[in-house]
Amino acid sequence: MEEKLPADKLVAALVQARLEWENVPANLERFDERLEKAAGAELIVLPELFASGFSMEAKVRVASFYEEIVGKMLGWSARYDALLVGSTVYRAGDLFFNRLVATFPDGDARHYDKRHRFAMGGEDRHFAAGREQVILLYKGIKIAPFICYDLRFPVWSRNTAGYDAAIYVANWPESRREAWQVLLKARAIENQAYAIGVNRVGTDGHGARHAGDSAVISPKGERVGGVDSWKDEVALVEMDMAAARDFRQRFPVLRDGDSFQVER
Repeated sequence: MEEKLPADKLVAALVQARLEWENVPANLERFDERLEKAAGAELIVLPELFASGFSMEAKVRVASFYEEIVGKMLGWSARYDALLVGSTVYRAGDLFFNRLVATFPDGDARHYDKRHRFAMGGEDRHFAAGREQVILLYKGIKIAPFICYDLRFPVWSRNTAGYDAAIYVANWPESRREAWQVLLKARAIENQAYAIGVNRVGTDGHGARHAGDSAVISPKGERVGGVDSWKDEVALVEMDMAAARDFRQRFPVLRDGDSFQVER
């Protein structure tokens, strides 16, 4: 079988949303409505813990909806003919994971478990750490998925797999929004790949405010599109994958990087 040539363009839908605290049915219903605005996108990105908000205390109850949430995601992928990603709570025995699920239009699904847990907020007491990096292949394009706090750790995002785009789904607070914006640019520039960041908006059940600032950053560090701060909205952003590949070939800085292995 011939290897599929990578697409020259890819349209991503950034779904920046206000989440209902710990209310899975209500959130799924609202995303049903929001995703109508994502029609035409080939990649649809939802925020971290999009069905519940970042409630660690409710992890047992949220995890009980896992199959229903994945079923919804598979239905959305098929309906909009798109790769769709977003995270939720997954339970494996006594362990819980903040799991990013990626669903494909053909009914396939893959997952990535969040590697870096925000210990200052107690996340390490509620969720186990993921161990494996994941590369999603869609339309010949390599996509690396990550979750929120992962953005702060460049070694974990290091582009040793030759990915074309990295996705960061998040519940990133307003108080550190400058770091979110700067680090998205840094990850794009250093890895010579698109960085796609999708954050929530609104105030969560702990009183933390989220400004959103969802954006797509080019391999050169340019903001090529996104959603205005504070808005519950969907933005469609086209990425020029052919130009990004050409840039990496003409200016191959990754060849001069240091080699290393991440301890699992």
